[in-house]
Amino acid sequence: MNWFTSLLGKSSRGTAPEKDSTGGAGRVDHRYDGRFRAICKLRISWQDRKGKNWRKRVRVVDMSGTGVLVKCGVPIDPGSFVFIKTEELGMLGSAYVRRCDPLLFTYQIGLQFASPLSLRF
Repeated sequence: MNWFTSLLGKSSRGTAPEKDSTGGAGRVDHRYDGRFRAICKLRISWQDRKGKNWRKRVRVVDMSGTGVLVKCGVPIDPGSFVFIKTEELGMLGSAYVRRCDPLLFTYQIGLQFASPLSLRF
């Protein structure tokens, strides 16, 4: 299985790894799919609690078939629903914000795909 088929949701997920690994933030990693570093940008859009629509370009830190970790200039509330578009990969989809951690001048946001990303064309 390569990373592209993993993004399209064509991987067999099996069971979670028995041995837990700890991420850099001291969290236990229970992911089914391994993450890989990626150098690309996404366009995300969402609506905040007040009903204001937002659009931002974000930088991908790493990704898997089930989610992506991005850096964004503004915080997004966990539980928010976001739309994702990437021109570099020609894909789009949607995700839920699972976490939003402040960094020095940005926020690290964990997104879980609502369904596998699909090809635009």
